[in-house]
Amino acid sequence: MILGLAVLLAATADNGTVVVGTAEELVAAVRSVADGQTILISDGAYDLPASLWIEGKSHVTLTSASADATKVILNGGGWDGGDPKDVIVIRGSDHVTISHLTIAEARLYGVKVEGVDGLPNPSEIHIDHCRFLDIGTRAVKGTATQDRNHMRGGSVRNCHFENTGTPGADWLFDGDYVSSIDMMYLDGWTFADNDFRNIRGANGGGRGAIFIWNQSRRVIVERNRFVGCDRSIAFGNPSEPTNYEDGALHNYDGIIRNNVIVVGADKGIELVWLENVLVAHNSIYCAIPTSRGIHAFQRVHGLRMLNNLVHGRVETEGDVVAEENIIGDLTDYFVDAEAGDLRLTDDAADALDAGSRIDEAPDDIDGVPRGDRVDIGAHERRQTHMGRSTEESK
Repeated sequence: MILGLAVLLAATADNGTVVVGTAEELVAAVRSVADGQTILISDGAYDLPASLWIEGKSHVTLTSASADATKVILNGGGWDGGDPKDVIVIRGSDHVTISHLTIAEARLYGVKVEGVDGLPNPSEIHIDHCRFLDIGTRAVKGTATQDRNHMRGGSVRNCHFENTGTPGADWLFDGDYVSSIDMMYLDGWTFADNDFRNIRGANGGGRGAIFIWNQSRRVIVERNRFVGCDRSIAFGNPSEPTNYEDGALHNYDGIIRNNVIVVGADKGIELVWLENVLVAHNSIYCAIPTSRGIHAFQRVHGLRMLNNLVHGRVETEGDVVAEENIIGDLTDYFVDAEAGDLRLTDDAADALDAGSRIDEAPDDIDGVPRGDRVDIGAHERRQTHMGRSTEESK
């Protein structure tokens, strides 16, 4: 390790940047990184001997030197449970950026953002342009302290999440305790422009690929794409969390907008224990038309569902306002539904210009501005339709 530190110091480009090229150097660099520094990881596959611990740090960046996630691969101990079971652990830190990395082959967590009693809660944690491959429990996990303080400000953007297998029946909950993002006690986080593929449990009961719960506030989930996940987006949990505070809900003041979902074994969007949540302009395709594209139940207060396009069923209870959604058999509405291309075809004429503009969703999934007359679902159709061009009508 002394030799590794010497090499590490020799590779320091300046006081603000550290360049590493071996797994041992990387572990040492993360352990000793100073506030304000960036660790640049050289291209290669790194079989980590231990988890990368970022604890008590501020304004730290961990990224690939090439800015190419496919060229830097951080491997944990394997899907089946070798050490390390977690790849990156963030505790008591703020303004941490993880970017342009592949994080792979871990039994438990790819990035664990951990609230610990006695330390400040993590805040302003940002994960960008990363790939998460074959993470057995949670690719990104966020836990809370017992004092119920929130993790304020953060994001997961432009990332790819994919599993090539399913857990065995010996895992938790008979192999269904698997997800990509599972976080609690968030305030002001955004999950945007990510791609989720095949996040599935052994029995079709995998948890939400994006699963936000336990008194989270002002969370935005937008412009994400899901294909083949048991459950795509879950706001809330139909059960009490550890250290439950009587009367508390799971989500407050959140937005789910402009997402594309090809539903797997279970459902597209699950909504429970919430207050003042907007679900708008989502396009959802259930390969089995009797499946639930959207399911809202238990302690639902002030849910607005607007301008959603659902091939499948929608099932709700509680205080729900649902307007200008199109639900049912929409077989021919989409360009290539099973591949995840839910752009509108000519057969979707009743979805074109059929919705009302929503201030919270001014643009579509591709950034196309919406006008006063908007298309139902995530996509504004760019081709000429209804006798007018998009530019003329918008």
